[in-house]
Amino acid sequence: MSKRFGDTTAVDDISLEIHSGEFFSLLGPSGCGKTTLLRIIGGFEHPDSGRVVIQGRDVTGVTPQKRPTAMVFQNYALFPNMTVGENVAYGLRVRRVPKPEREQRVAEALHRVDLSTTSLRPVTQLSGGQQQRVALARAVVVEPALLLFDEPLSNLDVALREQTRRELKILQQHLGTTSLYVTHDQQEALALSDRIGVMRSGKLVQVGTPETLYREPDTAYVAEFLGGSNIIRDPGLCGLLAGIEQRPGHVLAVRPEHLRPAGKGGLEARTLSRQFLGTVAEWWLEANGTTFRAWLDPSVEPAESLRLKALTTRWVVDDLNDSDR
Repeated sequence: MSKRFGDTTAVDDISLEIHSGEFFSLLGPSGCGKTTLLRIIGGFEHPDSGRVVIQGRDVTGVTPQKRPTAMVFQNYALFPNMTVGENVAYGLRVRRVPKPEREQRVAEALHRVDLSTTSLRPVTQLSGGQQQRVALARAVVVEPALLLFDEPLSNLDVALREQTRRELKILQQHLGTTSLYVTHDQQEALALSDRIGVMRSGKLVQVGTPETLYREPDTAYVAEFLGGSNIIRDPGLCGLLAGIEQRPGHVLAVRPEHLRPAGKGGLEARTLSRQFLGTVAEWWLEANGTTFRAWLDPSVEPAESLRLKALTTRWVVDDLNDSDR
């Protein structure tokens, strides 16, 4: 699949298969092409090359309304002049579902998202979290083969986002509906997904389970973006931190939680700042021109410098350029 807008390649020769019943997330920074790819699958954009096949059927030229998909938008896209029930029923009305069946399916969908008592209320009277659940109910009520999510939690505050994320995962597991989820939030992707595809500049750079991507990133970009690994290029620092020699074409990825104080030996680093975060204290340190981060036990007393060692490291391909650093 490829898609260009003028001189910009938004989707660059991507091939992807999503399994039936899977919750798959596209993860990447703004502008990496993930929303464009989602919109192509949903029928809102047409690819320059490639095909979209859902359950064995080529739907590349099919309009969004006639695809077996449903989209949950970032801004909810609810109709403000309708009640909750009317919003949820909209897709069924378009599909000319008979009224008795329509009412039954709307009631079931609202029950699934814990909004059974709100059917007659104007949608504008609901909170942001409730409106998000109405949008989800409107999507699932048409029983799509594929649910598409375009950063649906980004407009919610932190506490509500975590609650809705948990509810969304439970609902998806209960329904078993194949889901494609777009986000720039790594925690969201890790918490929700069966598999994740990390995107960069229109390309899919690595696909795997959350555990695999977190523990075994292939490149410096994935290691840094998913989990905030420290990227160590200095051969001397690699030796002091981990006791290993530099690997040509690779850099050392060290996660902040894998650094520990060293009584003797190790790497001595100057403290730049220390912040108490509750379960850990976040230290920013510098050694030989390299700045890195460590999450240490809060009992480690503030000091002008620390000796550190790395419990776990991983060699990754150095694919970062100057603009990334």
